[in-house]
Amino acid sequence: MCFTLPWLAHFLIWLVIVCVIVAILRIWVLPMLATLDPRIVATVNILIWAVVVIYIIYFCVELLMCAGGGGFGFPSAPAR
Repeated sequence: MCFTLPWLAHFLIWLVIVCVIVAILRIWVLPMLATLDPRIVATVNILIWAVVVIYIIYFCVELLMCAGGGGFGFPSAPAR
């Protein structure tokens, strides 16, 4: 299902979900934590960005699997 219209739709839906979750956390959670220790706010911010970076890595690995015809010898993820 590499580089097909359903794949693109699936990717865009997940991209919107990640952006919405990050925006909600930044709007609601971080201001509530601002009254606490700044280290807690920094930790939550790092966790938010860690989730975003993990998603980007997942996307890049999926692209490599598609481009390499099965991931350069690595088995692709099972279809859901």
